[in-house]
Amino acid sequence: MSRIKSLIHEIHRRSIWQVLAIYGATAWLVLQAVEVLVGAYGLPQWFPALAAALLLMGLPFVLATAFVQEGAPRMRAVDPTLLPDTSDPVLEPVEVGVGGETAGLKHVFNWRNAILIGVALFAIWGVVATVWLFIGFPGLVVKAEAAGFFCEKDQVMVAVFENETDQPALGLAVREAITTDLDQSEYINIVDRTELNDVLDRMRLADTTSVDERIALEISRREGFPAVVTGSVTRLGSGFQLTARIVEVSTGEVAVRVRETAADESKVVETVEQLSRLVRRHLGESLTSLQRSTALPQVTTGSLEALELFARGRSLGRAGQQESAIPFLEEAVKIDTAFATAYRALGIYYGNIGNSGKAQRNADLAYKYSDRLLARERYLVGALHHSWRYQVDSVVYYYERELERDPNSYVAINNLGDLYERIGRYEDAMPYYRRAAELRPDLPTVYVNIGSAARALGNHAADDSAVAVLQARFSGNLGTYWAIAGNVLYSDDFDAAEQTASGMSAQTSAATAQWGQWILSSIAALKGNPRQASAHADTVIEIGENSGAMLAPYLAAYNLQFAALAAGAPDRALPYVERIIDHASRETTPFNGYLALGVIANGYALAGDLGEARRLLASMDSVVESQNFSPLGLGQEIRAIIALQEGRPDQALEHLQRARSDDYGRRRHAGRLLLGDTYAALDRIEEAAAQYDTLTRSYRVNFTDTGMYATVKPLAHERAANAFLTIGDTAKAITHLSAFVELWQDADPELQPRVESAQRLLTLLAGER
Repeated sequence: MSRIKSLIHEIHRRSIWQVLAIYGATAWLVLQAVEVLVGAYGLPQWFPALAAALLLMGLPFVLATAFVQEGAPRMRAVDPTLLPDTSDPVLEPVEVGVGGETAGLKHVFNWRNAILIGVALFAIWGVVATVWLFIGFPGLVVKAEAAGFFCEKDQVMVAVFENETDQPALGLAVREAITTDLDQSEYINIVDRTELNDVLDRMRLADTTSVDERIALEISRREGFPAVVTGSVTRLGSGFQLTARIVEVSTGEVAVRVRETAADESKVVETVEQLSRLVRRHLGESLTSLQRSTALPQVTTGSLEALELFARGRSLGRAGQQESAIPFLEEAVKIDTAFATAYRALGIYYGNIGNSGKAQRNADLAYKYSDRLLARERYLVGALHHSWRYQVDSVVYYYERELERDPNSYVAINNLGDLYERIGRYEDAMPYYRRAAELRPDLPTVYVNIGSAARALGNHAADDSAVAVLQARFSGNLGTYWAIAGNVLYSDDFDAAEQTASGMSAQTSAATAQWGQWILSSIAALKGNPRQASAHADTVIEIGENSGAMLAPYLAAYNLQFAALAAGAPDRALPYVERIIDHASRETTPFNGYLALGVIANGYALAGDLGEARRLLASMDSVVESQNFSPLGLGQEIRAIIALQEGRPDQALEHLQRARSDDYGRRRHAGRLLLGDTYAALDRIEEAAAQYDTLTRSYRVNFTDTGMYATVKPLAHERAANAFLTIGDTAKAITHLSAFVELWQDADPELQPRVESAQRLLTLLAGER
């Protein structure tokens, strides 16, 4: 007990209490500085704890230093009678211990070393803080690189904070306070509530909808915002606990969770400020590690799942994989049956692969559900709907409205070019195509279109350049095959065209194989092989029957009719006419229904069954009237055939003039052949010769004329030769006869007599010259 009393006496005697007071004051100042740094830089809450731990670690050394530096304990003065064999009382204390030991301790426990140790401990704290700020500790906390990450002013949503207190307005107040504070950051853009009206419309939600965490995450997923800030306010005794969470949008996972406590209601504002500073820091540090999500298409649907499927489908479609895109879009419209823009995409992709029936049905469904669409979607849906009815004025109207809304609308620009090319206005189409390529150089369609229009204008350099890009970037794409086939057909390299079409036919894609067979059928007709042409047409129809894509079968049957006419046996095409009658009876869309009826009527008219042709013409007129469909001139061309068969060439000419007017000024290959026949029947031979001559050259052949150009070319050469002979132009007659003989040199046996006759006439004409 006496030893304890002596120790207490020594502690009171020495300056340890003063040292403790000074150390405590210094520690308090250090911890206050740490709190300032934590608040300013959003350091995690274990940083003050680390500083406190370091201070505690230093305290024993400081106390030991103070103790040692005062020297060893001293004895009190005592009664001399208690000290034996001494004559003098001990008046001064004497040091206990060996002198060398005391010197050694003083060498270690001194104030210089205490200061150095303190500096070292807080250097450790500084290093840890610096590493955390600029590098981070993977798996523990996330590094802070706000300036680098937010250089483009990323947008962040702040959702409604959950309020678990008895004060209804507290959650909203906390959310607004955090929003206001975050908005002061130079790195962060807070999404303003007024900016959400557009996306809420697309989500089919009222503009008064409370944006909680679930809705905020969906909005952010749609718009491509990387994070959502949300949280809660809960009662904690007499105070409140405020929690904030930063949620990674791409995964829905909470990336950061921070909390602060307010002692009472009066401290809430101060606590919110502390919390928002933490959030600001964590936004700067945590978003660097988040998986960046790409904004989803800004289209109207109430289903995020349907929107994500639409995004995947559209991405594939724009990459030229339109058959692969369709299942995603079909799934999207199953989830949201009123998803107008998904129906529109299906209308485009089905049309591009030749399934015009499904294309029109989806375009009409898009139009049906377009009443709630935003302007951009509504204009594009309206344009597609009217394009399937060939109402060109309406289509142009909608695209022009879209360009007023957005002068850089790729869809409107590209499709206006396509529209003008379809009606033969190539000069008008080309500027639109070039602008589309500037906007979307990553899409194969723009190069297909540029090549097509450039080829029609005779700009072969531009065409070759476009095809080279397609071959380099989009090999195997249907559009690439089309561009290559169009090129070689345009240059009359029919062997190369046949090789390209054979490559298409070997593809696993049903659409690519079908169109390859269609081209092969046309080339077989060009070479005077109607049986082979029929065999390829059989394959086209078979693929169409299996896939539902009947556009190519209708066109194949149409081409075969003129191939049979060229072979001198127009009734040979009737089996194919009858084969598609059943399909025509099931067509419910205006374009397909009208086209099917027209192909059948055309076949009967060429074969001489004029009564059946007239009956079908009445049905075609009904489609035009009931469906508000533009007739494309096909009905008038069939009437011209009937008039020629009945010896009424004047009326045939009138019908052909109306046909051109109905087709917006275009005269397609079949119409030009009929016009040549009409002029010949009217004894206007020079005009007939000129018409036939145009059919033998590929100048301004539209992509829709690809098959018919090859089919009628030999017949046009033969008839042009006869017409030029009639008017005495022997040189041109020889040119056309030579071309005819060359094309049909390997014709089927039943056609060889015509080839031999042409060869004899050539010999005769050459002798006369």
